[in-house]
Amino acid sequence: MRRAVKGGPVAISMLLAALLMGCYGAPAQVERIEEPLPWVRSETVRLAQQEVRYRFPGTVRASERAAPAFLHGGVLRERHVVRGQRVAQGELLATLHHPAMAPALVAAEARVRELDASLGRLKRDVERVRTLHERNLIAEEERDRLLAEHEAAAQARERALAQRDEARAQLDELTLRAPFDAEVTDLLIEPGDFVAAGEPVLKLAGLAGREVEIRVPGRLVARIEVGQEATLTAMSRVQRMAGRVAHVGRADGAMAPVIVTIEAEPAPALGESLRVRLPLVAGPVMQVPLTAVIDPGGHAPYVLVLSEDDTVRHVAVTAGRLADGWVSVSSAALSPGDRVVTAGQGRVEEGMQVGVLP
Repeated sequence: MRRAVKGGPVAISMLLAALLMGCYGAPAQVERIEEPLPWVRSETVRLAQQEVRYRFPGTVRASERAAPAFLHGGVLRERHVVRGQRVAQGELLATLHHPAMAPALVAAEARVRELDASLGRLKRDVERVRTLHERNLIAEEERDRLLAEHEAAAQARERALAQRDEARAQLDELTLRAPFDAEVTDLLIEPGDFVAAGEPVLKLAGLAGREVEIRVPGRLVARIEVGQEATLTAMSRVQRMAGRVAHVGRADGAMAPVIVTIEAEPAPALGESLRVRLPLVAGPVMQVPLTAVIDPGGHAPYVLVLSEDDTVRHVAVTAGRLADGWVSVSSAALSPGDRVVTAGQGRVEEGMQVGVLP
C-alpha cells in the first residue's frame, strides 16, 4: 500500500523555490569594460631661423648720375641743352668764357713756331760747321758752341710744346660734354651768369639702370648682404618688381644707406615712390605648427605637450610671427624636441593619457 504525501502540491512548490534560490540567489558578477584612449596627432617643436620682412620707402633714381662743372671760373657763354633733353656721350652741353685762356694758347703756339724757325736755322748752321770742321776750316770750339745752342733750342721747343698742349687742354676745359648717355634733369646756371670753379652747371641722369636708396636702421645693417634679393612695390600702382642689393653703406648715427638696383623692364620713371621689401634673418626661435596653439589670438594661448608616457600637460606660450603654417613661440616650459598635440585637443584634458597616431 502506498503512503500518501501530506500537502503534496505545496511541498513540491517549496522544493522548486529552494532549487531556484540555489541557482540564482548569488549576486551577479558585473564585467568591467575599460574606455578606449583618445587618439591625437603630434608634431615636434623645432628651432628655426626666423625670416622677418621689413619695408622701407624710397625714390627711383638713375644708377649713373652727374653734375658737370668747369675746372675754371668764368662766365657761362652758352648752354646747348634744355631740361628733359636726352644727350649722347660726348655731346656738347655748355661753354664758358675765360678771357685769359685763348690768348695763352695763341702765345704758346707762337712760341712753338718761333722755336721751330730757330731750330731750322741752327740745324743748317750745324751741318755747315761739321763740313768746315772736316776740312779743318773752323775751330772745334765753334762747332761745339753751335751744337750746344742747337740742343738748348730743341729742349726749349719741348717745353713750348708742353705749354701749348696745356693751354689747349685748358681751353678745352671751357666746354662741358656729356660723360655718358643721359637725360638733362635740371639746369642750375643761366647763360651770362658767373660760374665758380667746380660749381655744377646742370644735372644728368643716365639712361641705363635705375636704383633706389633706402635708409635702414643701424641695428639691421649687419643682416643685409650685397646681392641679396629684394621686392619693390610702386605706391601709385599695383606692381611688384625684382631688385637686388648693390651697396650697403656705413651707418651715420642711427641710419645707414642701402642701394637697391631695379631689375624690372621697363624700369619705373625717375622720381617715382617705391616701397622696398627686404627679408632679413633674425635669431633662432622655437616654432610649432599653428594647429598646435590653442586660442592663438586670445589673452592666454597655450599648447598641449606630451610627456614620455603620452600624458598631456598644458604649457602657456607667447605666440609670435606666423610663416608657412608655423608660428614662433616662447615659453620657459617648452624646449625644442618636445611633442605638442596638433589634432584632437578637444577630447583631452590636463593629466590625461592619450594614444598618438603616427
